[in-house]
Amino acid sequence: MAPGQYHEPAGGAAVASRRWLVRSPNPLGDACMSLPAVRALKKSHPALHLTVCCRENLAAMWEAQAEVDEVIPFAKGLGPGAVGRLIRARGPFDGGLLLPNSLRSALELRLGGVRKLTGYARYGRGVLLSGAVKEPDPSPEKQHHVHRYLHLVEAMGIPMGPLEDLLAIPPPPTPFGDPAAGGARREIHLGICPGAEYGNAKRYPIERYAAAIGGLRARRPDLTIRVSIFGSPAERQIGEDLAALVAAPRSNRAGETDIAGLVEELRGCHLVATNDTGTMHLAAALGVPTVAIFGSTEPAFTAPIGTVHRVIRHKVDCSPCFLRECPIDYRCMLRIEPEEVVREMEVLLTAAETD
Repeated sequence: MAPGQYHEPAGGAAVASRRWLVRSPNPLGDACMSLPAVRALKKSHPALHLTVCCRENLAAMWEAQAEVDEVIPFAKGLGPGAVGRLIRARGPFDGGLLLPNSLRSALELRLGGVRKLTGYARYGRGVLLSGAVKEPDPSPEKQHHVHRYLHLVEAMGIPMGPLEDLLAIPPPPTPFGDPAAGGARREIHLGICPGAEYGNAKRYPIERYAAAIGGLRARRPDLTIRVSIFGSPAERQIGEDLAALVAAPRSNRAGETDIAGLVEELRGCHLVATNDTGTMHLAAALGVPTVAIFGSTEPAFTAPIGTVHRVIRHKVDCSPCFLRECPIDYRCMLRIEPEEVVREMEVLLTAAETD
């Protein structure tokens, strides 16, 4: 088999069988960006029984997707043989789609008895793949990481259909209007994600987040704005520092929820303001209107999927640098004034009020 050459028949014949397994990416953000590819696979064959194999922390995210019939979770650090046994116990599977690039993920599915594997021909794993796909050449209109995953499915001969349908997000899980109050709502729930495990270069200063929250409250005195601060256990102190700058009602939820709990809490938010994080992608995938603040990274690659969301980015001479720590003066973030964040949050609130 020549590397980069796909050998399965075109026209979607490769997935005409009934049971398929999709191996999820491990990072939360990447898993969310792969959702349109999974949606395309299911749309092409609605009767397909679609199972996702993922790390256990991502199980709730995948279980929340209408296209997914079953989830096989496994613990981080579990060896390929042990993951393979979990897959065999839930199989057999007629085919598998590898969304990660790793050799390990291919071994997991092969040891799980999955018959046909499709994935990118990376890291010497081509011999394990019946459908080895060459990575797409980058193009200006397909820079976003979501297209890397869609390309895998398209290479299998799956018709893509309208891109807007694949990138569509669900309606907001918490509507703005409150029927019990005659359509008006006096309290909204604002989620804030001030951390970023990648590094400080992706973090908007907490003082500016606090100023933006205060500015939104000042401009909307008709609303009680309840704030929840989200983040990982490692970001607990960042949450505490921000909470100390924000008037009640506010709660620091950083480190208090796993992803299953985070899914439920985000579903109760009317909007979210966040750095470029996995939580940003999760909120967007759930349909929560999101203001995304970008610093060292590139929104053309990783912006939240969906047209409802707002991206704030000040491109400077050194951006995107993709560094974890800024070696100079943090200029890409410091050029974003709190007032700009307030304006974008107001755009989302106005749109929600008029829907």
